Amino acid sequence: MSHATQDQDRTRWGRLRGGSRIPAMTIATPVGLVLAVAVGVIAAAMWDAPTPPVVVGIGFTVVTLPALVALAWVFLVDRSTLRGALDRPEESVEGAWYNRAAQGAFSDILLIVGLCTAFLAITGIRIDVLIALIGVLLVAMGSFGIRYLVARRRG
Repeated sequence: MSHATQDQDRTRWGRLRGGSRIPAMTIATPVGLVLAVAVGVIAAAMWDAPTPPVVVGIGFTVVTLPALVALAWVFLVDRSTLRGALDRPEESVEGAWYNRAAQGAFSDILLIVGLCTAFLAITGIRIDVLIALIGVLLVAMGSFGIRYLVARRRG
């Protein structure tokens, strides 16, 4: 199949997985709506404040609706039916940058967590688990972000 014909078969929002001709958004929208209503009902049932539960439920439904429709779409869409999507994104330049940054960040996390654990064990300093996990998360995100930017700059 030529590239032009292949692009004509692709749509802006894609189709369902499994070779279906049904647009993915046709199913993702009601699924996301049902999930958002469920979140709204749960929030309204758990709400303990002067605000009426109906208002809380509607508010939570409205706020979570776009994200839950998008999440449903991500799980339902067949990437090969999306217009402009790469056939093998893992083989792109950005994919290579991502892989290098992730590998380096993992090594950084092991090194820093190991050194910090040894330091804390030797000194006897005690810290809250939440603070330690926040530290690990910040190191991971910082290391990955810096390494990705460096890889992107190098090309």
